[in-house]
Amino acid sequence: MAAATLFVFTLLCAYPFAAESSVRIEGMNDWLKESAERGLEAVYDHIPQTEPMSVKEGLLRVVADRLLLGYSVDSVTIGPKDAVAIKLRLAATPPDWDVAISPPNLSPPVDGWFASDVDGMEAEIASLVKGVPMETLAWGDIDLRREIERMSAERIPGWRVALLARSASDGGTILDVSFTPEQPLALAVTTKINSSSIPAILHSRLRGDLIKSYAPVIGVPVPWLERHETDMQSLGRDVLSGEYLVEVAKADPKVNADAGVVSNVDVELESKRYSAWLWMAVYAGAEDRYPEVGLHLGRRVQPFSRLEMELYGELILRLDDWELEKRLGVRWSPLQSLWVGGEWSDMDDIWWARVAVESWARRPYVWLRYSEEDDVNAALGYRFNDYISIELHYDSRFDDEWNVRALLNL
Repeated sequence: MAAATLFVFTLLCAYPFAAESSVRIEGMNDWLKESAERGLEAVYDHIPQTEPMSVKEGLLRVVADRLLLGYSVDSVTIGPKDAVAIKLRLAATPPDWDVAISPPNLSPPVDGWFASDVDGMEAEIASLVKGVPMETLAWGDIDLRREIERMSAERIPGWRVALLARSASDGGTILDVSFTPEQPLALAVTTKINSSSIPAILHSRLRGDLIKSYAPVIGVPVPWLERHETDMQSLGRDVLSGEYLVEVAKADPKVNADAGVVSNVDVELESKRYSAWLWMAVYAGAEDRYPEVGLHLGRRVQPFSRLEMELYGELILRLDDWELEKRLGVRWSPLQSLWVGGEWSDMDDIWWARVAVESWARRPYVWLRYSEEDDVNAALGYRFNDYISIELHYDSRFDDEWNVRALLNL
């Protein structure tokens, strides 16, 4: 055999090449054929054209026997236009393959997502290696890994496949398939809670519990995590639904997850029962306006489908003379974030019509009040975060009608 190999090498180096050929192999699994045929085509293309047909066939037989471990050559036939047909048979009875999926070390509930994705994958891999000699993996392992990676790319993108073939105690053969994450990986998760009914000062505990619940996604591939954005949303809803504050407020968490190296989880958390917030306002550009503190408390009901109603009371304390203004009102929300209604103020004992488009962090908002005495009070603002807002404020009841108002929202 060594002499035959040396002879082949000498021929490849010393003679002109033959025309390009077409090699077809029979008796081998389809996923193995491509590389095997490509390798034998390269060999045949380097056999000198001057060699007799019998020599060419003999050389191909020798090379195929040497390269394609696990198989024996039945016949080699060279037809017109250098069409080569090679028939193979198994050199020995192939082993009974048993495929074992070794999942990565993931924490709940992420391990369940992975298990669901690879469910049925063992049977698909077993069908690939059925009837394949173990010796074949010495030269066909790359092809096998390529096929399994093609299969896993649809199920678990971002995970690299590793293969290990070993003998089992019962005489069979086990193919261990394991997975390691590839870049880019999820490195952090940020959470944001948007609510116009639950005080911002109560959001920190909810955010803390959310961040803890999303710790298992750290370190997993981003492409795979993108496939599980719906699961990430369900995870957030499950965590928040078990919070006491959410249960008391009868809030229905709406979670949106955006997977990435830094994954973002945005939560819309509106109470169907209560609304409450506390703020402090400071004015600039108005000599006759002083800081004030306000408290809003409301009770929400839903008399009709998709129409929310709120009965509320407000207390506004002016810090210069400690004068307290009391307001009672009712409002409706025909559209999301839009509230329309009216309120009574004890300061002038008059009614005001009120329209507001509320907003969350990093978004603009606007509101307007119009009294039965034709007074106008309005503002166009921007909420920088959960706590700080800046408004361009207007009030026709004062000499300095226009001013800038900064609010600390609690």
